[in-house]
Parts: sequence; C-alpha cells; structure tokens
Amino acid sequence: MSKALSPPRRTPRQERSQITVDAIFEAVARIVATQGEGALTTNRIAELAGVSVGSLYQYFPSKEAILVAMLDQHCERVMLELDALLARARAEGWSPQQQVRQYVRQYLQAFGGGPQELRPLARLSWKLDYRAAVLVSVRGTSERIALHLQRMANDHPLRVPSAAQLFVLTRAFMGAVRAASLEQSPLLDSDEFEDALVQLCLAYLLSPALPDQSTPGATMAA
Repeated sequence: MSKALSPPRRTPRQERSQITVDAIFEAVARIVATQGEGALTTNRIAELAGVSVGSLYQYFPSKEAILVAMLDQHCERVMLELDALLARARAEGWSPQQQVRQYVRQYLQAFGGGPQELRPLARLSWKLDYRAAVLVSVRGTSERIALHLQRMANDHPLRVPSAAQLFVLTRAFMGAVRAASLEQSPLLDSDEFEDALVQLCLAYLLSPALPDQSTPGATMAA
C-alpha cells in the first residue's frame, strides 16, 4: 500500500484519550451493575476509572453526558450488527418470518433481555429515551429499518409501511421493550414476548394494504 493511501495513524494522545473514555464507560457499567444507579456520581466514576475528576470533566460535562455517549456507542454497534445480520439473511434467502425473528431476538438481547449484569444499565439507558440526543438515535434506527424493509420488499411480497405506519411500528416495538426493561418484567426472558413482537412486525409487513382513505366510502360515518 502506498504511503498516500495508508490510513492515518492514531497519535499517542488519541490512543490515551480512547483508553480513558473506555475506562470511564467500564466504570459506569460496573457501578450500575454492582451498586445501582444511586451510587453513580462523577467522583465514584473517576475513582473507579483511575482518573481525576478534573480529567473526567475534560471528556464529559456530567454523568448524564457519559450515559448518552455510552448509549450512542452501543446503539451504533448494535445497528451495525443488525445490518450484518440482515445482509446475511438476504444473501442466504431467509424468509421474511426468519428475518423478523432474528432481528427481534437480537434487538431484545441488546436492549433489555441480555445478561443479568447488564440489565441495570439497559434500564438506565431507557430512562434517557426522551432526551434529544437519544431521539436522534431512535430516528436513525427507524431509517435503517425502513431501508431493510424496502430491500426485503424487493425479494418478497411484502407491504412496505408508509412513513406514518413505520413510525407507529417502530415506536410500538421499542416502547414494548422499554416497558419490559424498566418494569423488570419476567417477559423479557420468555418466548411469548418474543413471539408477540414478531407478530406485531409481521402484521404490518404481511397484511393487505389499507384502503385509500381519500376514496368515497373509505371513511367511517361520524
């Protein structure tokens, strides 16, 4: 590879910065898992991460900013994993039912139903879901889902939801997972909960198109 095409190397300062951020994230996860949300303070985070409070504030202005950054990183990683899953599904010719099932299963594991030690952090993350930074992530997720649905529709007889229908579907789906996580519901570990989410998605994708509401007789009488 020529020098002109070689990727730029990370400087030692960049590498140290990433190590520090990773240590801060790890400290937050450990505190929430072992001591609970109430023990999460910037002093405790800095102590466990092995950095000074002043150094921590150079990276994040508050513990809430740390949580949002962690959630952004986690969402991006999960979305890349889901992208890879659905790319594999298309390449191998999975049915829509198989694709939805695997998507739902992976989403559940990532955002609520994973290992017990990670669930407290998942609950804390869901509490942030109406903050502006997190809503951007939710919208990004919806856009990715819309793209995958369009690709699936090219290969299978599916009804691609409208923008309004996709909004309802994604928020209903995420809302159910959020509620189960925050309520620490035993449903998170049940096949029935996964089945219900799969049925929700397939009801939108496989049902006949709705009638045109602009045509005479399509609306209900008052």
